[in-house]
Amino acid sequence: NLPAGCCRYFDYKTKQKTIVKMPVFKIQMSAQLENITNITAPGDDFQYVIKIRCNSCNEVCDKWLYISADESAEIPGSRGNANMVYKCKLCKKTHTLDVLLQHRKPYTIDDVPNFKEIIAFECRGISVVEFKFADGWSCEGSESGTKFEDLCLDEDWCDYDEESNQPVGISELESKIV
Repeated sequence: NLPAGCCRYFDYKTKQKTIVKMPVFKIQMSAQLENITNITAPGDDFQYVIKIRCNSCNEVCDKWLYISADESAEIPGSRGNANMVYKCKLCKKTHTLDVLLQHRKPYTIDDVPNFKEIIAFECRGISVVEFKFADGWSCEGSESGTKFEDLCLDEDWCDYDEESNQPVGISELESKIV
């Protein structure tokens, strides 16, 4: 059995087997919350929006990619699956990415204004170079518990919580990849 996030590698020159830890790219966020308790990426079908770079040729994919933990594709020449299988247009190498749901966490009022990890991706042959807040996020009113769903966070968001008679909002969203 291999530790989580590792794979076995055989070096044909040295005839040695080694265990290699796969790169994990963690997405952290920070935001200002107004009368909101948390921001979450609800469900395994939530689509994270990223850009990647091929580690073989350094080509950056020019399109935003939508990645979901509930989607799976077969890895060519392997018995395994991954949440995303990507073939680089430039060097033609095939790479994979998996969403690590054990790293999924809500961003809460207690986290403001600090950065906090919200999700992580295990990558083979690629690097995550950009993250974009898009559709599908959820949050909850701090006074009423009112759920606000399917939020588009590509810019500041505001609404009115009729249960608590208060404005609610999310602003100054930032992300970083570590």
